[in-house]
Amino acid sequence: METEKKLTGYPSIDRPWLKYYSEEAIMTEIPENKSVYENIKEKNDLHKNKIAIKYYNKQFTYNELFVKVDEYASRFKILGVNSGDIVSICMPSTPETVFAIYALNKIGAICDMIDPRSNSEQMAYYLKENKSKLLILCSNYYRVMQPAIDNSDLKKTILFPITPSAPMFLKLLVNAKVKSDHKNIEYSKGVMTWNEFIKINKNLNISPECNDKDMAFIVHSSGTTAVPKGIILTNKNINSIAIQYAQTSLNITPGDKFLSVIPAFASFGVVTSINLPLYLSMETILVPMPSPKGFVKMIKKEKPNFCLTVPANLIYLKNNYNGKDLSFFYGPGCGGYSIDSSQEKEINEFLKQRNCPSPMLMGWGMSELASTACLETPECGKELSSGIPLVKNIISIFKLGTDEELLFGEEGEICVTGPSIMYGYLNNEEKTKQTIKKHRDGRMWLHSNDIGYMDEDGRVYPINRVDRMIIKGVDGFKIFPQKIEDVITLSERVNACVVVGCEGANGMFPKAFIVLKEDVKDSEYSDVLDEIKQICKDKLSVRAIPDEFEFIERLPYTAMGKVYYKFLERQAENIN
Repeated sequence: METEKKLTGYPSIDRPWLKYYSEEAIMTEIPENKSVYENIKEKNDLHKNKIAIKYYNKQFTYNELFVKVDEYASRFKILGVNSGDIVSICMPSTPETVFAIYALNKIGAICDMIDPRSNSEQMAYYLKENKSKLLILCSNYYRVMQPAIDNSDLKKTILFPITPSAPMFLKLLVNAKVKSDHKNIEYSKGVMTWNEFIKINKNLNISPECNDKDMAFIVHSSGTTAVPKGIILTNKNINSIAIQYAQTSLNITPGDKFLSVIPAFASFGVVTSINLPLYLSMETILVPMPSPKGFVKMIKKEKPNFCLTVPANLIYLKNNYNGKDLSFFYGPGCGGYSIDSSQEKEINEFLKQRNCPSPMLMGWGMSELASTACLETPECGKELSSGIPLVKNIISIFKLGTDEELLFGEEGEICVTGPSIMYGYLNNEEKTKQTIKKHRDGRMWLHSNDIGYMDEDGRVYPINRVDRMIIKGVDGFKIFPQKIEDVITLSERVNACVVVGCEGANGMFPKAFIVLKEDVKDSEYSDVLDEIKQICKDKLSVRAIPDEFEFIERLPYTAMGKVYYKFLERQAENIN
């Protein structure tokens, strides 16, 4: 039996979360200089006949997946793609997207993942930033992107449809629309169609390699609070996430079904909704155009065992799922932004009533950490917690902007050191140095810009983004919106709430946007507002009480399912 060590009260030294891991998990090593492609291929040598990907009614086994990857790698190599080259991928989650990602990774190229719903101006910015010579573009979006392509340094653009692996009815529907949209379009120089691409020699024998700097992917921050940043992730970053998930107590078995609803262009998409389930030998169900309504439909149809999603989808599931059983849903994973305690309780009660084996499993992370940094498992879950650090991570709380570590229970900036820390920001060394800092303990720590605390069991409790913090008035009084939101949602007639900062004559002040429950009548608004104000008076300091309250029908969300704070801030500015 291990001798009990004396606790210091500092998370980075005590690391209490390790009690939830086996000795084998703690001793696990993350390989150096191994490509993401090699990592999943080696892991699935014994599972070649299991289903790797399901897309509508089309299925690919692991053997078929790797055959396709080899064919695509051959074609890209003939097109001149080499190790270290950046290739832009602007695609939804389709099998062809997955084949391209792993083929390029096998070559040693770097995949820059771009949201296909970007406009031409955004695309022009990305192409200028990444200096890629090859673009893989969803053919549905060519008309929108053509101006950016025409004014770029691209040598070639390959148009990938979303239909090669889709059922016939969808092929006919989508292809007819694309044909109509492209009518009278003169393709830019260097544009290659799908039919031209698949005619390229697919039989070159390509050996897997990592490029000199181990770079694998570029993903982009969501841009809900600032200009999106290019985030460079290495093979080691991405492999570390998969390997660490395998060491948790989630009890995932090869062949289990994973519903992939986070788009491939996001870090949480490519890292934890595509690469992770494939590494774990799961059946990955791809959803090309995710939506809350589609999420419920896929839960009913596919009966997945695991899924990583955002709170908005689970809230929609709670309100719209009319099935009686969710006993197949072992792991309803959730992250992206925090939810209040009343919503968490309602979702967990809903899951329990329908025999779901697990409550909602929250997690916390960021693109700069290759997605997940900590997560809940059934053994370590607790209300409003985002779980414990992944086994090779060390997470602690520091006084904002410093390397002064705080004790358990003290609020400060959440910082992480471990194998998933990004390579850096693309073309932005200054911002990289501001984010990744060497502390007095000699370790490199990533400063998340998130405020939170850790309890004595090692659970992390995110509270708020620093960039959402409201500095009130002229004396710099700090207000964290999440605390106000948690208080307002104590009202049984409130469904959701978001607080933003507004500029007034005497500086910033908080304003609350409130979504009431459906059964609240217009005639009750005045009474509800009085009740909310009283709750705020009872639970908040005087200066933290919102100066303004506004009832809205629904919260705005980004394409990634996160609350769109900037939209509400602009709405508040226009009103004021």
